[in-house]
Amino acid sequence: MKFRGALLLLFLLPLAWGLINLLRGAADPGAPRCPGVALDEVGEEHPGRMRPSHTCRLFDDSTRPTGTRTYEEQRNAQVEQREDHFKAGLAYTVYGVAGVGVVVAAGGPYRLRWRRGPVRKS
Repeated sequence: MKFRGALLLLFLLPLAWGLINLLRGAADPGAPRCPGVALDEVGEEHPGRMRPSHTCRLFDDSTRPTGTRTYEEQRNAQVEQREDHFKAGLAYTVYGVAGVGVVVAAGGPYRLRWRRGPVRKS
């Protein structure tokens, strides 16, 4: 019984992570957000969402600049990131549901044929 519970937990974790990824993919379908510093057409910092005339200055983990993106490039990058979240979420969710299904079917009241053991005649 403990083994089945551990297996169930091992399949519930990817299922939960898949659902979280699906939610992350669906969370922000609006205008692009700059992960660095958004600059308007004059070069001034602009807080909030980007507008078509803005550029985004990107940084690495420290404070070194790594490049810039236009509004269109940032929007395309966010669409690609959203698609990646959906793909990963779908894969983890399908894996988790299939694993939970097998564990429940193998140990439930309607056991699979290979789990029943030999048939005895009376």
